[in-house]
Amino acid sequence: MKKTVFLFCVLLFFPLFFSPLALAVSDGQDGQITVRARVEEVLADEMVSTPYSGGEISTRVLTLRVRILEGAFEGQAATVRQVFDEISLPSAYPAKAGDLLFVSLDLDEQNLLVGTAADYVREWPIALLAGAFLLFLILFGRQKGVKTVLSLAVTCFVIFGLFFPLAVRGVSPVWLSLLCAALMTGCTLSLVCGFTRKALCAVLGCLGGLTVAGLLAMLFSYAMRLSGIVDEEAAFLRFLSDEFVLDFKGLLFAAIIIGASGAAMDVAVSIASSLDELSQKAPDLSARQLFSSGVAIGRDIMGTMSNTLILAYVGGAIHLILLLYAYPVPFANIINRETVAAEILIALCGSMGMLSTIPLTALIVSFLHRHTAEHPFHPGKFPE
Repeated sequence: MKKTVFLFCVLLFFPLFFSPLALAVSDGQDGQITVRARVEEVLADEMVSTPYSGGEISTRVLTLRVRILEGAFEGQAATVRQVFDEISLPSAYPAKAGDLLFVSLDLDEQNLLVGTAADYVREWPIALLAGAFLLFLILFGRQKGVKTVLSLAVTCFVIFGLFFPLAVRGVSPVWLSLLCAALMTGCTLSLVCGFTRKALCAVLGCLGGLTVAGLLAMLFSYAMRLSGIVDEEAAFLRFLSDEFVLDFKGLLFAAIIIGASGAAMDVAVSIASSLDELSQKAPDLSARQLFSSGVAIGRDIMGTMSNTLILAYVGGAIHLILLLYAYPVPFANIINRETVAAEILIALCGSMGMLSTIPLTALIVSFLHRHTAEHPFHPGKFPE
């Protein structure tokens, strides 16, 4: 238990020491830097109208006096502006005294610090929410909860410490996503289930389902003629480096593999755990009967899990869907847009990979059950 907690702490805090976020970040424009600052006073709050294309645009401009909290100008005062346009104004949160902001600073002609408010500092509420989530897992799950938190730390490290840093440097996202999926699946299920036959079956079943999802993604992304450049962020990434060009089709493949891996793990461990328990309670069951039971259990799982994936993808694209519904565009035009087609591909390939995990896991469990019946050993452990 002590080793588990120690390993959890190492994996949880190791990425923080190598975080790409600095206390003061240069944004590369005329020497501007972005730092944290505390609002001391709102100096002015006014509406400004600007003529534009025969009409006018109204913006709300706040002039703030802030105190710099970090970097070369720590402790100094600066005057910054916070601007809200007509689009963001109805749901905006104008700054007030005591708020923490990220501000982009520069020196004016009189060598005084001026700048603009970039965004609010949200790390403390995020940390509080994440801490509450981890505490709930540990209090509810106890030792299993600690292992769950540890598996979550491993997953975050693999995604944010390996996949993204290597992908942004031009490493093939296809092979990278497969490697990361294998690492996440193996580590997570081994931590949660231990080094048992049940964990082995779940890992193999999950990887089999992800393989199906990957093959379908390769086939149908070609059939749909998808370039992978589906949004503004992808367009910006085209100019990321002169040394290499990102593989956007590969990134689409990676999105499917990584997006489906969580649901596939969930399904795989549910089937493997159920059949492992069933085989121990009823050791006389044949491999065929065990496989049939696994498929029957999987039928009850697949309905809700398919909805989980589809609804997760719909939730992520809710603004795009609302925008398409807001304008009288024919349905055929909507589904044939690359942005929409890519979301459909991700959702359906991920769901089919998850569904494939059910019979594959059941087949692997029943095969190992027959092998164990012929060469018996402790039902939950591998032989020494």
